[in-house]
Amino acid sequence: MDGRGRPGGQRVLRHHPLTTSVVHGRLVVLFDADCGFCQATVHRLRRWDRDGALEFVTLQSAASSGRAALERAAAEFALQGILHVVDEGSGATWAGGDAALAIVDVLPGGWLLRPWRSLAPWRLVVGIGYDLVARHRHELGHALGFHGPACEVAI
Repeated sequence: MDGRGRPGGQRVLRHHPLTTSVVHGRLVVLFDADCGFCQATVHRLRRWDRDGALEFVTLQSAASSGRAALERAAAEFALQGILHVVDEGSGATWAGGDAALAIVDVLPGGWLLRPWRSLAPWRLVVGIGYDLVARHRHELGHALGFHGPACEVAI
């Protein structure tokens, strides 16, 4: 048993709220290694992720990672244009607001938002919120004291 009472240290399979796919193990968050805003966000997510549900991989290394799901995501999606999260077990990939929801879903306390996600407007609201943060990442990064430039995200 692992420290969370699960046999063999494996994570419990559960349905992802955005699709009918199943989340297997850790989600891979692809981030821009050259972006101070992305680096600061990853730092904060690592602190929140007490159970190790997330793995962080630079988008610059995804295409040559030797990991099929990440290489496929790099080939199919403009990774530098928006946040992407990959479930290597199912091959599912989420972007933008949906990626943010996938991240929150596996973090401690994320279960509190599950009832809201069943409401149709919720994904729209999260998507708009994601777009606002992305559009103002330079100002937000400066105001929050993040070091380094913010990546150029296409909105």
